[in-house]
Amino acid sequence: MKKMIVLIAAAFLAFPVIASADLVGDCYDCHTMHNSEQNAPVVAAGPQPNLLRFDCLGCHAQNPTGGTKDWVGPGGSTIPQVAHGDTSDKSGGNFNQTTSRKVHSVVDVTSAGIAPVVPLGENVNDQPPGLPHTSNRHVFTSEGAANAFDMFTCAGARGCHGTRSQILVGGTVDNGTANNWEIDARRTGIAAISGSHHNNIDGAKTGTGYDNLPAAHDGAVVADGYRFIVGLKGFENTAREYVSGTDHNEYYGNVSSDMGGGCGACHVQDGAQSNTRAAFESGIVSINNSMSGFCSSCHGYFHSSGGGDYTDNGVSGAFLRHPSDYVLPATGDYAAYTTYDNTAPVARPTVVSSASASVDPGDMVMCLSCHVAHGSANDYLLRFDYAQMTAGNYPDLATSQAEGGCLACHQSKGVLPQNR
Repeated sequence: MKKMIVLIAAAFLAFPVIASADLVGDCYDCHTMHNSEQNAPVVAAGPQPNLLRFDCLGCHAQNPTGGTKDWVGPGGSTIPQVAHGDTSDKSGGNFNQTTSRKVHSVVDVTSAGIAPVVPLGENVNDQPPGLPHTSNRHVFTSEGAANAFDMFTCAGARGCHGTRSQILVGGTVDNGTANNWEIDARRTGIAAISGSHHNNIDGAKTGTGYDNLPAAHDGAVVADGYRFIVGLKGFENTAREYVSGTDHNEYYGNVSSDMGGGCGACHVQDGAQSNTRAAFESGIVSINNSMSGFCSSCHGYFHSSGGGDYTDNGVSGAFLRHPSDYVLPATGDYAAYTTYDNTAPVARPTVVSSASASVDPGDMVMCLSCHVAHGSANDYLLRFDYAQMTAGNYPDLATSQAEGGCLACHQSKGVLPQNR
């Protein structure tokens, strides 16, 4: 039995593992019962949760600067790489970037040296841009820590994937003081996604089961969320990347998504607990099950569906921030955007069962129309080079449209005024 050495230790990522359906291969390809073989440790860094041979980065960033964006594991599973040296990226992007403005500020990958550390002061109070909370009662309150981002992880509480708020042990008490969340231990890393890889399937994810979370973590609930994000709907393509107009991920949007619903917009509550918002049986989910709703749980002020969320966005008759989960108009600039452009994905009003090459009435602009989740070669995790988006620079609509990015939707803006 070949020894497997974890390349990156003590870091947790949670992403779908395979390119076809469930995990394949012998159990010992991933697990070790005692972390011991012939009087030597199987995992050099020490035992991993769930008897695993690898931590999450050991699988999903097994060679951060070289190799390819896909790695074939010991059992034959094709494992997507979130950090790699390939010339093209997976749909979530690539953490292997040179500056902090190009990557999401995730402590797992920055502490492992894969991505640059976000310097103190880059964001106001070191909080997420567009923070929705008006008090310090949020997951980024770092009690006594110098940098709040040292708590933002890939999976679990203070993260994106898996169960996002269940506490692992102990209790949670709101003591009414400045540091008002006393938390013993919350689920992070492997504990937050436990069982989800074995329940994973490709295709439509309906995000069911999140509103009735069991007392124990449920891997099937996590697996039914798009990209293991609890409550998020969508359609996962097999290659887990943008391949063509007919083979790509499909995102779900909801024009009702708003941040005006109070704590219940994000938190599934359990009345049996003394503190329901952070209790063992509670869960932080995606607002209205949409991708933009999910992003808005941290970046609330950057979200505007037009559904009455943040009333300072657009009350004057013009948008003050770019809308999201907002139906694309069928007139003017947008009328010609009918062929799906991978540099400007749209969200669909229903969960689809296959990828579509068209942009249809009712489709929406969303957060991931412009950004990727992990990192990109462009500043602010953009799908395109913002500096190349130039108004009045192209002779005709087709040439402007081919530039993609902003001009995929705002097509006539790129055309010379005399040629519009």
